[in-house]
Amino acid sequence: MRIIEPWRTPIGHINLGHCLDMEALRNEIGSLAMMAQEDGDQRFVNDYNTFPNIVHLCKDIIDHEVRKFVREQWNYGVTDFRRETNAKWFREGEGLFPHYHPGSQMSAIFYPETSPSGLAMFDPRGNACRGYPKPIRNHFMGTHVISPEAGDLWIFPSFIQHSVSHVKEDTRLSMLCEYYFSDER
Repeated sequence: MRIIEPWRTPIGHINLGHCLDMEALRNEIGSLAMMAQEDGDQRFVNDYNTFPNIVHLCKDIIDHEVRKFVREQWNYGVTDFRRETNAKWFREGEGLFPHYHPGSQMSAIFYPETSPSGLAMFDPRGNACRGYPKPIRNHFMGTHVISPEAGDLWIFPSFIQHSVSHVKEDTRLSMLCEYYFSDER
């Protein structure tokens, strides 16, 4: 019998900690998260004078890595896109329910510090578990837990459902970039 796997879902990972000023990024991402919690305003995220390290990370590194990921995985050259960037700040005991990012095509999450609180990513075939015996159902309901390290960048299709377990440390910082492709071919 020939076996095929037509629904392979790639998730990309790279650690950038060796080439970035991690302390400056922690401070900027923390400031951005506090600004967002106060009024939800993200207009300063692309302001080099306010967030020079975030602007450099997004424009010079993450944008490039997302384009490279899409090209390598699906042989598609992204020529035009819009990126929304925001920071997340979770306090001890907080978490984030399973969710995905509708409307965007790709998500990239950057971690400025190591966190013992994992990011759980769920198999997108989860709806296939209806009616199957538990040993088979568990195959489709698999969860991949990522333990973020300082400098980690995770890139994945935005349809992948994910969640943040209850935070074990005082605070947990991350920065999310959502990509909306606008090229029509």
